[in-house]
Amino acid sequence: MLTTSCVSDIDTDRVDEVVLSPRVDADLVFFTLNAANFQAAPNVGSQIVIRDTTRLEFINDAIVQESLKELSFMYQSESTLSQNVVNKSLFLDQSGRVQYELNYPINGSLDGEVVRNSFDVILSEEDIARIKNSIQVVNEITLFLNGQPINGQYSLQSKAIYALEISDF
Repeated sequence: MLTTSCVSDIDTDRVDEVVLSPRVDADLVFFTLNAANFQAAPNVGSQIVIRDTTRLEFINDAIVQESLKELSFMYQSESTLSQNVVNKSLFLDQSGRVQYELNYPINGSLDGEVVRNSFDVILSEEDIARIKNSIQVVNEITLFLNGQPINGQYSLQSKAIYALEISDF
């Protein structure tokens, strides 16, 4: 048996010039709420608010903390509710203080047909620094009562897209 291989010269003196720039898509929040979810939630005046909290494990990683250069969020929703809805994402630090907030309004369906919405945001360097201080995201859905019965459902899918710049090897 004969094995051969070919290797070109590698200049190890230039290894400090290598920069890796991976781009990562991370699921953020996914859910579907139906009429029963809203009917079971307490009323606050003319609004119904449902909240859920998720830990931001990807932000807590040391490599991400050191190398995060770009960050954007993408939200997509579908609603057959006749009521208007606002999706709010609150990014909280260890003490529960809001570091960053996103609001995403969704119009109600006029005829029970699916209303599709999307919302994308690219964060500034200042906002990225605030997100780096976050350990969890509270997703808050506010349904605005309009005298119509609550029928249908609301679903949301969101993700964080981030780019790293890794150069220290």
